[in-house]
Amino acid sequence: MRRALVLLLAVLAVLVTGLPGALAAEDAAGDWRADRVLVVGVPGLLWSDLDPELTPALWELAETSPMGAVSVRAARSTTCLLDGWATLGAGNRARFPSPDETLPPVPPPTVPLPGESGGTPSPGSVPAGPPASPELSFCGLQERLADVGLADPLTAVRAVAEDQATSRFGAQPAVLGEAAGCATVVGRAPVVAVAAAGVGLTRQEGLPRDPAAVATLLEPCPLTLVSLDGLVDAGVPGEGSETGTEPQSREAAVAGIDEELARLRAAVAALPGDTLLLVQGVSEVNDGRPQLHVGLASGPGFTGPGWLTSASTGRAPYTQLIDVAPTVLRALGLERPASVNGQPLTVTGEHPGTAEAVAVLERANTAAVTHHRSAGTFFAALVAVDAAVVVLGLLVLGVRRDARPRARLRPLLELAALGAAALPVGTYLAGLLPWERAGSPRLALAGAVLLANAAVVALAALGPWRRRRPGPLLAVLAVTAATLLGDVLTGSSLELNGLLGYDPIVAGRFTGFGNLSSGLLAGSALLLTAALATAAGRRAGRGRDDGGRRRRRVTGAVVLAAGLLTVVLVGAPGLGRDFGGVLALLPGFLLLAMLLTGVRVTAVRLGAVLAAGVLAVGTLAVLDWLRPADERTHLGRFVEQVLTGEAWTVVSRKAQANVDILLGSALSWVLPVALVAAVWLVRRRGPRGTGPGLLRLGGSGLRPADTAVLRAGLLATALSLVLGAAVNDSGVALPATAAALLVPLLVAMAARAPRAAGSDADVPGGGPGEGEDRVTVVSRGSTWNT
Repeated sequence: MRRALVLLLAVLAVLVTGLPGALAAEDAAGDWRADRVLVVGVPGLLWSDLDPELTPALWELAETSPMGAVSVRAARSTTCLLDGWATLGAGNRARFPSPDETLPPVPPPTVPLPGESGGTPSPGSVPAGPPASPELSFCGLQERLADVGLADPLTAVRAVAEDQATSRFGAQPAVLGEAAGCATVVGRAPVVAVAAAGVGLTRQEGLPRDPAAVATLLEPCPLTLVSLDGLVDAGVPGEGSETGTEPQSREAAVAGIDEELARLRAAVAALPGDTLLLVQGVSEVNDGRPQLHVGLASGPGFTGPGWLTSASTGRAPYTQLIDVAPTVLRALGLERPASVNGQPLTVTGEHPGTAEAVAVLERANTAAVTHHRSAGTFFAALVAVDAAVVVLGLLVLGVRRDARPRARLRPLLELAALGAAALPVGTYLAGLLPWERAGSPRLALAGAVLLANAAVVALAALGPWRRRRPGPLLAVLAVTAATLLGDVLTGSSLELNGLLGYDPIVAGRFTGFGNLSSGLLAGSALLLTAALATAAGRRAGRGRDDGGRRRRRVTGAVVLAAGLLTVVLVGAPGLGRDFGGVLALLPGFLLLAMLLTGVRVTAVRLGAVLAAGVLAVGTLAVLDWLRPADERTHLGRFVEQVLTGEAWTVVSRKAQANVDILLGSALSWVLPVALVAAVWLVRRRGPRGTGPGLLRLGGSGLRPADTAVLRAGLLATALSLVLGAAVNDSGVALPATAAALLVPLLVAMAARAPRAAGSDADVPGGGPGEGEDRVTVVSRGSTWNT
């Protein structure tokens, strides 16, 4: 336990020193302060729409302003018009209720709302619009509702607040309007971002043609929201549309939007004082599929070319729609409400010229869209591949003792199993190739994954280690662990848009270790560490007559050193940023050290191991919370949510995500496949044996002491995966991802076992008393020999 305490203290020391120092003040507030803020929301606007000839105003703004790719993710998988504006105004994910959840349509009021100008439409002036068409998507229905049914905005905002998905994120709609106190709204949909009791609202149906009239419109309130809805009105597209519009009508709509933006910029230039202009895509349109959208900022703090980013993403050039509200509040010098989950926009670096920067952002969108639409298909394929390997193993190795193994097919089984085990890491290595530049990026991504997979299999099967029984298997584990750790050290570029990584459309994470990667890392790093530590201990203890003390010390030291390195890379705010990964991996490495050094694993000691993980994460989270609010990672923000009473919304949302993944993700089907494989592989051989007895003496073809090491590594991995499933919102997807690596490797090991191996007695020295590496687990006086 002293070694465990040393590891815990070392982890805390390194993680603390890795925290960036707190600034004397949150920001140089004066650098961001503006007299007014103009938010221009353009539903459906993509970077591919910008062109120096077609959109000169947008192009000119991009030449002189920071640029970013905006994830408009709301509390719905596809963000529609009202969802987007509600999310923008809440600074947190929200949504307008679905048709089966919303209140009946509300008739327009007969008197102006408090604070509204006298120009509020009367019932007779509200356009009835054509009847709802069954061909319209739900986003199309929201757009129709925004056109004819938002004359009573307070009721609409109340419907957003009462929606279950909005509540699950802890969002409070229209807090932006409450903070500003006065807002001007051009267009109908933006009103859901600011309509609240006591807020002075000035509403305008459309943008005036005269720039002087536009300037007059911007003056009364410190906050103006303008919705340029040209793409919303660009026509109902045909089936399979990517953007929700038809090409010809889209081009005309974008040109009209550019002309309106030019009028707004001219009006801003005529106003006294400083104005912060934010141009943001806010949603998809019609039946368009989720994509990344345009983000531009011009004004105090955003005065030159560069990339937009925020602490909510931690990665340039990505921002989120939820970042708009805190950016507005910072510019106006207003306090940020606790329910606001976004972070203010900042600028980093310089972009390489407008044309190249637009091309970079277009490719970022292509990669994100490709990942978003391919991940589910890949999960199903991964399940099918693992199931096929297990079935092939049953056919080749047999399920009963009297079934003759098909010896000639063993090499084929081994190769197939290695290929399946290399598939997860192949999805990351595919990111080394620029597949997003291809004309058919989905096919190019598939080809890149297969090419990377073939390279890993060739390395494992043809390297000098192939002569040792576990050699190819350890090679796959080493490539997997090295890829994951090396990637996080170099900016997590392989995680982003990797099929087992994350994409900025879903916006669950933008940098660091994703949840699925944590599962892979647990499976690879713990088993690899068990092998390396045991080899180092045996080498150090060779020829010494000290009862194995030196061997155990060296083994434990290697495990703790590897655990320190891994946990630091996973948990450091500037690297892995994985709250749950530290909680899962630290106990796993501590348990592995205990098992390999012969320390009894009692219930008390196991509880202490778990407490060490909680203490490490809790300490790191509190230290992160002590930093300025705009620099905190999600660890520090969670501490703040605990203090403000918002933490339960996070916990409940993650619990619901666990259930959704268990019931709805194809990846969860890897677990039944793994269960079948485990029953078959681990069952003892005998007269009625049903499997190769892989983890029993002789079943794997390994020496008894090596089999004990394998069992110890699997036990430590199992602990980490169980903890990871419990504390991460990906739930069972973590052990499922690890199983996609480990199950094929165990099948490959069974295929490499001696063909003539029989029962445990077939291996010399393999009796029950063999092995200085025997592991004992103790609880209340009973023992569990593994």
